[in-house]
Amino acid sequence: MKTREDLLKSPTYWLTKVQIEVFGLLNTYMEENNLTQKQVAEKLSVSPSYVSQILNGNFNFTISKLVELAVLVGKVPVLQFESVENLLKTELAQQADLKPAVKARRISGSGKIAV
Repeated sequence: MKTREDLLKSPTYWLTKVQIEVFGLLNTYMEENNLTQKQVAEKLSVSPSYVSQILNGNFNFTISKLVELAVLVGKVPVLQFESVENLLKTELAQQADLKPAVKARRISGSGKIAV
């Protein structure tokens, strides 16, 4: 079984994470603007099959195409690099902050968190 640290060190994990994000951006944009895959392909100057690959999560892209896609849907990519150790520390701190809220929800049974 892989640890969280092993997962965070996996290039496949990060590629999949970005692919899911790009899928969400494109899918939302298409729905909000009532566009077909063909129309989006024309706007991006790519083939409809490329758009289909994005929506199926079966694609690899260049950085320039990622930026172009983001700008098309009215977003900008924000890229930052962080050490695995710092990311794990941040996640642990966030989990510690959430523990009292989860406990409060279980006690009340209302599904609401009182903070």
